[in-house]
Amino acid sequence: MGNLLARIGGMLAEPPIDADDVGLGLAYAIWDITWPILTVLAGLGTIFAIWLGMRLATAQDESKRKEAKAQLIYALIAIVVIIGLIAVFGVTISLIGDDPRT
Repeated sequence: MGNLLARIGGMLAEPPIDADDVGLGLAYAIWDITWPILTVLAGLGTIFAIWLGMRLATAQDESKRKEAKAQLIYALIAIVVIIGLIAVFGVTISLIGDDPRT
């Protein structure tokens, strides 16, 4: 019985979990997952945009030229959005505090 009371007393003496540390840890975990994914997507989008630019330059039919131009515009917009997301996430992570997991 004395051992049980000592264990309960030890549990009560532990500091409570800080919700801010949990939130920061979650934010950093999400950043650790999304950063490589967004970087790979930006790289693939750049390669795709280069390929579309070459396709646009070599297209001889007007309809294929219009199609390649529209796809190139969409690819460039997607690349800008991805880079914007990386910037927003990076700034937000740097402003919210130090990584509590370390």
